[in-house]
Amino acid sequence: MFANTHCHYTRTTGIWQTVWLEGVPPVSIERLQVTPNVAARTLTVLAPLSRNLADGVLRVRVSDPDGRLVAEESVRTGYDLAPSAVVRITEEDVRLWDVGDPQLYGVEVAVLAEADGAELDRVRSYAALRSVSIDGTSFRLNGRRVFQRLVLDQGYWPESLMTAPSDQALIEDIELSMAAGFNGARLHQKVFEERFLFHADLRGYLVWGEFGDWGVSGQGPVGHNQKPDASFVAQWIEAVRRDVNHPSIVGWCPLNETHQVLHDRITVLDDVTQAMFWATKLADPTRPVIDASGYSHRVRETDVYDSHSYEQDPEAFRAEQAGLAHGDPHVNRYHGGEIALPHARPEYSVPHAGQPFFISEYGGIWWNEEEASRADAESAGQDQSDSWGYGDRVRSKEEFYERFEGLTNVLLDDSNMFGYCYTQLTDVFQEKNGIYSFDRSRKFDVERLRRVQQRTAAYELRED
Repeated sequence: MFANTHCHYTRTTGIWQTVWLEGVPPVSIERLQVTPNVAARTLTVLAPLSRNLADGVLRVRVSDPDGRLVAEESVRTGYDLAPSAVVRITEEDVRLWDVGDPQLYGVEVAVLAEADGAELDRVRSYAALRSVSIDGTSFRLNGRRVFQRLVLDQGYWPESLMTAPSDQALIEDIELSMAAGFNGARLHQKVFEERFLFHADLRGYLVWGEFGDWGVSGQGPVGHNQKPDASFVAQWIEAVRRDVNHPSIVGWCPLNETHQVLHDRITVLDDVTQAMFWATKLADPTRPVIDASGYSHRVRETDVYDSHSYEQDPEAFRAEQAGLAHGDPHVNRYHGGEIALPHARPEYSVPHAGQPFFISEYGGIWWNEEEASRADAESAGQDQSDSWGYGDRVRSKEEFYERFEGLTNVLLDDSNMFGYCYTQLTDVFQEKNGIYSFDRSRKFDVERLRRVQQRTAAYELRED
């Protein structure tokens, strides 16, 4: 029997994402980095080359979502290993990428020999005009407040673990999420297959990119915690460089639930957290970065602040979150295990400094119909199952709906909260707290869950 405070996943090893080989010419485009500027109506296309090309030309052509050529720009490569071109789109051809309205431009980039115009290499991709910005306590998309109704998506499948069994499976997870009323996801503790991001781009689905870690501690291994090192920074920036062009990504989350109390010593956790934050900002200055989701915020200048709460009583949850209105939001605090401080509650995090705030994990309501029926029949209501969830398991679907609505309304009612992330999209192994079962079959009336989430959030009605 598993206690309802622990979860254990099947081990995953080996290659679990697509690998391919592609022949390229001696002078080739290694990758693209396309940076949109909505205010200026431009796409800046950076195209690192495999080698210097002093007498070359970089040509960029942009087509609108209907396939019509709307802009073109050419620049000399000179001795620059990463030449770039700024392509301006006329006002009448501007089409913004938005939630549920995924307008995408086609982008063709070619490297030409300056002397005779011979094409040395060419790649095709796509891009979007879309902005994410922070204005005081507001997190804005294309200059307006959009409440982020996110779900925690861990990207596991019972038949193939961390590898999607098919391309259609990636599409299905996005569509299942949207059917239940979510407009995005935290891609949790996993660098997802890039095909998932492609499908999110095509559907106007918001995502937060995240690194594969859990419970990092600066005190050395504590329980199942990891101790971070320089490889965290290198591997994370590799993921950011790969995924930076996807308009569906609206924020970066390098770490999750780090564990270390504040004190007067600089530890490896402090250094690695700060390095990952700064490196992310250098690799992509266009998106907000949260230093760590939940628990230990170490970076004072983090763009976004959050906490995790699995309080199951809606009224207690409302009281817990009430401090945000006064600039004193709920924070995750030390709860024992690292040092013995029986009379103190030392802080994990630097204080909130007025950044946009959201509850990036909540809910996790425990429900498995078969096990609930068996428990009620065999043990007079005493749960004897091996499943797991947060708090007491609800005893009926109706109780689930009431709890889901009560908890969610607390966050929708808060005009200072820019979003939430519900745990979670599907059951995962013995975690039975998903909106759907592990095999993606339905557990609930998702239209009923959709109606709860679709009412206008107080954040979207707020007037500054």
